[in-house]
Amino acid sequence: MQSLNLRSRANTPLRRTQEDKLARESDVTVSSTNVTPYREYRGFFTYILSWLVLTLVMIWALVPNSVLEYCGVYYYPSKYWAQAIPAYLLLAMLYAYIFIACWNTEVKTLALDDLRVITDEHAVIPENPEEYVWKAPSGVWDLPLGLVNEVLYDD
Repeated sequence: MQSLNLRSRANTPLRRTQEDKLARESDVTVSSTNVTPYREYRGFFTYILSWLVLTLVMIWALVPNSVLEYCGVYYYPSKYWAQAIPAYLLLAMLYAYIFIACWNTEVKTLALDDLRVITDEHAVIPENPEEYVWKAPSGVWDLPLGLVNEVLYDD
């Protein structure tokens, strides 16, 4: 039985394949060249700060006023805001969701008689579309709608 030596395996360079090279050169791959050296510190600080703020808000919202005054905390907002702010934020999110759905449906959707519903300037139409109608295409092509309707619905 062969034993695994993880220390020596971790130090060996990875083999570069053609797929790895293409993946690294792709514009879809997220590049790590923009990472600043202080990004980790900012992330950790943001994490700690958000937990601190959450803890303080929970203490302010859940601890009775008499305990806060006993600890010397007299200047704080009304506890009404501990419930009102999250409720207002949730309603604002709901209204924004409904507004965006209505905007996309009523304003951004094209009319059915508009030619841009069928095709646009980015369409890739083959030179001879008839050869792609009766067999599976080797790539992604946009077939003209009239030709597709003729094949599907013509008797």
